[in-house]
Amino acid sequence: MSKCIVAQKDDTALRSLNLSKSFQTSLDSVNYVRTEEVPGTIPGVQDAAFFPTESGFDLTFGRWWPFNSTIYGQRDGPVENKKWQYDIATQQWADTGITLKNWFYENSPMRVSSSMTAWVPSLKKGFLFGGTFVSENGTSLKVAEFEEHNGLITYDQATNTWTNETTPLGGIAEGGLVHIATATDEVLIQLGGRSEWATRMDADGMRQRLFSEINIYSTKQSKWYTQHLPPDAVVPTPRFAFCTAIKSASDGSSHQIYIMGGLEAGTSVNVKGGPTTTSVWVLSIPSFEWAQLPFKSKSTAADPKGRISPRCQAIGEHYIFYYGGRNVPSYFTIPTCDKKANAAFLFDVNTLTWTDEFTPNEGRYEISPTVIGLIGGDKNGGSTKKGPAKGWSDPDLETIMTLKTTTAGDSGAGTNSSGNNNGTGSAGGSDTSSDSSKTNVGAIAGGAVAGVAGVALAFLGAMMLRRHRQKKRSQLPSNPMKPPPRYAGTLEEGPPSELMAHSQANGSQVNGRQVNVGGAYAAELPAGEVAREIYTRRGK
Repeated sequence: MSKCIVAQKDDTALRSLNLSKSFQTSLDSVNYVRTEEVPGTIPGVQDAAFFPTESGFDLTFGRWWPFNSTIYGQRDGPVENKKWQYDIATQQWADTGITLKNWFYENSPMRVSSSMTAWVPSLKKGFLFGGTFVSENGTSLKVAEFEEHNGLITYDQATNTWTNETTPLGGIAEGGLVHIATATDEVLIQLGGRSEWATRMDADGMRQRLFSEINIYSTKQSKWYTQHLPPDAVVPTPRFAFCTAIKSASDGSSHQIYIMGGLEAGTSVNVKGGPTTTSVWVLSIPSFEWAQLPFKSKSTAADPKGRISPRCQAIGEHYIFYYGGRNVPSYFTIPTCDKKANAAFLFDVNTLTWTDEFTPNEGRYEISPTVIGLIGGDKNGGSTKKGPAKGWSDPDLETIMTLKTTTAGDSGAGTNSSGNNNGTGSAGGSDTSSDSSKTNVGAIAGGAVAGVAGVALAFLGAMMLRRHRQKKRSQLPSNPMKPPPRYAGTLEEGPPSELMAHSQANGSQVNGRQVNVGGAYAAELPAGEVAREIYTRRGK
């Protein structure tokens, strides 16, 4: 049991960060994070899916950990045919029913839990990809886990429905999923992760997915494609439980998908035996070329080091907010604890530096010289590559992946959360699309609002709020799910999970805001694409 466990009262929280103001992650988080109590009626889950509404966000799905204790309290698990809505202005929660299509059966003990989610603003649809089937087991401390879910579940906010589609990819979990808008389509890019359905397996039947295979989903055609990189391509070592963030050239001529953290494969027969990784890689679209980026740290404290299941989100003009995760050198190592809920880090993509200072509206995103050497152009865009050097794996992809270029400073064609994922913040170089009647609120929401992990960990819900004027308003322009064929036994408890003792400043004032931070058990924040662009109307 980790020495970081501190017996405090149960205090599941929703935490938010105002991105219109500067902040320093080196300070105690009470100085820049707002904390709200989450009602006991909200499910206790890990890997919840968060999707934006006009006034807040919807929460649904997730993995329930059925612990009953004085530390964690007692919360019900989620049900697939219900969602929980949060209103930012009133700070109120409400629940409502949701229609399921192509489901194998409703309200069963079985759940789909995935860290890979994405939101497509123009369609007002959310997507939950892959993940695993898990099953509640009463009040037992065990949760039965089945094999990976081989499906893409689409949330249609307009019709309030979840629709499952079986994919041709096999089951994939703990990978990355991001959204990119192209000239003619809205596509999802899936990369990395782990799978039981492939050839190279460990003793538990798992293997890592190769980064030379990039899966692409056309929402227009409802069809999956795979772009295969050439055998001599430079790619990252296979990893899972990493996070992703996406940034776009100012002219929209290229997008860069950053991957950070996670667990690398030990050997072909021991996936979990490998180390956590600190390397930073970027995949450029549409050339589909990988590059490893050199980086430095402002200080030892600014460096997050190796982490399993961290979360990433592009914020401001040229930062990636990196948070949570288990700070360990390998899967079975006791974590090093982040004190006082300070598991937040900042990566400046322009200087390739782990820093602790965030400044809003500063400069604009600049493409790394390492990437420019591959795709051409300059730091602001102008990429000369319109596709892979050795061609597309499917001729359809040439049209699907043609990007819409713009004048400098008017880009904003991609969204991310996955942190695996996970959220959906603008991936434009300047992140500044807007209209005068609305406030742009980017939310990074902790995918476990009230869950607990195997050893003794209360998961926090964390939400990042960004408020700045938008320049351009977004435009609105199956097969049944089958139960997993075999039972994989009970879910292993895994390594000790990271805990963080938080200061007991109940009811304190921070910058004129009331903040409740007492007894917060912070730790591994949610999987999946977890950042969302949320739009709220002024005066309504």
